[in-house]
Amino acid sequence: MATPHKAPTTPAPALLHSKQSAITPKEELSTRHYSDEVVTGHIYAKHRDDDTTKIDLHSYISVIESIITTADRITDTVHRGSEGRLVYSNDSLASTAVIEPPLCTLHHISSELSCKAPGIEKAHETTIEIFEILANYPWEAKAALTLLAFATDYGDLWHLYHYSQADPLAKSLAIIKKVGTLKKHLDSLRYRQVLLNPKSLIQSCLQALKYMSEIKEFSKYDAKELPELPAALRLIPLVTYWVIHTIVASKIELSTYLSETENQPQRYLNELSEKIGFVLAELEKHLVAIREQFEEVDLYRWLVDHIEHYHTDITTVIAKLLSGKPETKPLFDGTTHREVNVHESLSGKYVILIISGLDISEDDIRAFHKIYEELKRDTRYEIVWVPIILEPYQEEDRKRYEYLRSTMKWYSVEFTTKISGMRYIEEKWQLREDPLVVVLNPQSKVEFMNAIHLVRVWENEAIPFTLDRTQALLRRNWPESTLIKFTHQPRLQNWIARDKSILFYGGKNPLWIQQFEERAEILRSDPLIMDGGSFEIVRIGKDATGQDDPALMARFWTTQWGYFVVKSQIKGSSASETTEDILRLISYQNEDGWVVLTVGSAPVLVGRGILILKLLEEYPKWKQSLRIKAFPDVVREYFNELALQSHQCDRVILPGFSGWIPMIVNCPECPRFMETGISFKCCHGGTHM
Repeated sequence: MATPHKAPTTPAPALLHSKQSAITPKEELSTRHYSDEVVTGHIYAKHRDDDTTKIDLHSYISVIESIITTADRITDTVHRGSEGRLVYSNDSLASTAVIEPPLCTLHHISSELSCKAPGIEKAHETTIEIFEILANYPWEAKAALTLLAFATDYGDLWHLYHYSQADPLAKSLAIIKKVGTLKKHLDSLRYRQVLLNPKSLIQSCLQALKYMSEIKEFSKYDAKELPELPAALRLIPLVTYWVIHTIVASKIELSTYLSETENQPQRYLNELSEKIGFVLAELEKHLVAIREQFEEVDLYRWLVDHIEHYHTDITTVIAKLLSGKPETKPLFDGTTHREVNVHESLSGKYVILIISGLDISEDDIRAFHKIYEELKRDTRYEIVWVPIILEPYQEEDRKRYEYLRSTMKWYSVEFTTKISGMRYIEEKWQLREDPLVVVLNPQSKVEFMNAIHLVRVWENEAIPFTLDRTQALLRRNWPESTLIKFTHQPRLQNWIARDKSILFYGGKNPLWIQQFEERAEILRSDPLIMDGGSFEIVRIGKDATGQDDPALMARFWTTQWGYFVVKSQIKGSSASETTEDILRLISYQNEDGWVVLTVGSAPVLVGRGILILKLLEEYPKWKQSLRIKAFPDVVREYFNELALQSHQCDRVILPGFSGWIPMIVNCPECPRFMETGISFKCCHGGTHM
């Protein structure tokens, strides 16, 4: 927990008027002549947030509210003509709080509040005097003690009147204090502007005090987690002034009823009502934001505890993740097209969360259909799509959502669901532009942090998305998982079974493709090559009809990245464990051409197109080695010689994948670590999907 915040001593943002207006000789003073600059100038000249003497603010508020509410109840019975004792059906109005108020200080404040002339100048002067009396108290305590002094006098008046019918002492005291004169004012709008009305000046002061108390409670937390808090704290000194000023003006108005003297100017009371209303609106605006931020922080901590430490029933975690509450909106069942309850549909299940924007690819959806069909035979698993949709929602967003949902047979979260656990999803599960897939067991333990890469590389073979299953898949030769499915060569499996040498190739430049194929055919016809069993070439990137397929190549590179991320995540990213071959291949994505040489499915080398062509051109220089060594060994040795002669390190740009990504990567061309560059993009105000 962070060090508690004090209200800053810097001037608060303007609440109403930013500059002091000049006063003409005949002009009546108004609140606009007491601008925020003037007011803060007065209070900051001598006062700071001094917490030398603290009070239990919550208890004080409870007592004050009890006094005012009870007095208003008595007033209401008098106004309705019921002069008898107020009968309580329960003790709902009584405060159970125990306070030890500074009696001498309260008497001093009460004295300052008494018998003042009407008007804003005297109210301001008295307010500053009360600030002097309460110099050693925090801002909000100044307001609370002033309101307590007012409530004590106000409650005393109506308490005496209430018992004056049966108690001679109370009757005598009530006569001395002229309580009876208040009765004739109960119907007046002026009286109700000051008291009785839920939006009266005194009730507004009480509400402002409650707001300040709540803000001070939040000041125990780090402002980094509650970014709205500092602005709210800066308002408190100014709010304190206007609360005390309003109490002073209200007490003066009440005193004029008792003394039957000139009242406060109506314009002044109206301006105070407007001012205190604006103060409340500002405080409430800040509090709404702070409460939302606090709920986010509180939910974040709950999710950390119950997902990472104290594993909880999966239905509770899913509900809290989606709505921040133990209950959430129903899910949409893509099979039955009906809404289903989260607790009924997911209880006791392994849950695969697909968290994505509306730009999730058709390829990913098709892959999940294979997963879904496979899992239909296992009732322990359920899939839930959690769409992240930027607010405000657009009609196009709804149409896109409905289309995507219509393609999914699994559960979907409703379109208008604002995901409450976004901070956890972004910070702990590291949601970025790419879809995020998290597998949770029935006790909400994460079985696999980001299974999207498993799905893209192995599809339904990745089931059940456990560490053991992933390690078993990684024990295969990587070309078997990442190359073979991207070609339509019908004899490929036979070649692999016979451990033939295979040159998988591709590239962005058709001229390079043509040159490679021509030179490869020349070598294949050479007697030395033929005697050694020759080799096969397999083009990556063509569809079943032999045409270039850009969509296929996009999936190809996504698969290479997926394998690299999974391998790095599971095996680590040190030089001895990182898959340099596949990273080298990834670095050739925008090259004219590239080649992967395998024996069967076992990788031998990955080469840049320009070096591969040079290797083929210089075949006469290494052909005699084929008499004593196998074709793949000779090719690898000569290729390594060429690579040393024309050393060129690589630059790899990692896409915006969600979930874990390697931060330390070895250069695939040399033993050094690659330099890491990080760029930042602000997505303030909404998701970056």
